[in-house]
Amino acid sequence: MITAFGFVVAAAVGALTRAEAGRRWNRHGSLPVGTMAVNVSGSFVLGLLSELTPPASTILCVAGLGAYTTFSSFAGDAVALAKQKRLPLAGLYVAASCLLSIGGAGAGVAMAAG
Repeated sequence: MITAFGFVVAAAVGALTRAEAGRRWNRHGSLPVGTMAVNVSGSFVLGLLSELTPPASTILCVAGLGAYTTFSSFAGDAVALAKQKRLPLAGLYVAASCLLSIGGAGAGVAMAAG
């Protein structure tokens, strides 16, 4: 029961934090900085926590970071930029988000290992 409660709390905190970052930092027609920041930072923290075992990994990684990071907002932001005919910015956003998030995860794993 403690795991279920922790899961719900971590997911709520992650989702609310992500929503607030998007509200504060995303601007219509420009680079979605809030979404990118949460995805990159969440990937980094996931890398740092990659050695956790259940139930901690379930609570922190699956619930907390799963709710904090967001593929759906990332995809929606990219499509919105494309619909606004901002194709170079959309391409930059997709490439930067993918590269920085994967790099962040790798950096987190490296820091955790060493």
